[in-house]
Amino acid sequence: MRSRIVVVAGVLVLLVPALLVALLVVRENAMFHGRLPPDTLATNSAQAEDVAYSVASNTSCGKFDADLPEVSVDSWQFECTIGDVLYRMYVYGGDEARSKGLAQLQADGRPYVAKAYYAVTAVPYGPSKDALLNATPPPAPIMDPFR
Repeated sequence: MRSRIVVVAGVLVLLVPALLVALLVVRENAMFHGRLPPDTLATNSAQAEDVAYSVASNTSCGKFDADLPEVSVDSWQFECTIGDVLYRMYVYGGDEARSKGLAQLQADGRPYVAKAYYAVTAVPYGPSKDALLNATPPPAPIMDPFR
């Protein structure tokens, strides 16, 4: 009986630190998203991804895509979908980047929602692309999940 307790205690002593190290490695490799609130000012691409993932999670956006190229050194873009609507999220690393990004979205003429240091717009694609592109003005309710 005593030897069994010693063996179990020895296994626990080895197993608990190994699990803690594994969790720290996974966390540092950005496998856990959404640690930053949506109103965070991102200073790098990993933080921008966390902000975008938080925005996507808060709206039940699915199929989150973080593999898009950077817009600039202080602007990042991500995509997600709700139903058959594709959304592009832009996360800005400062006031100047936000101003430039919002000016571009406004020039594009698509509906968008901007809050803090991020903006979201619907991306025309697929069978509903023509209806979205030809609507004047584009349908604002499509952006309701992000308001």
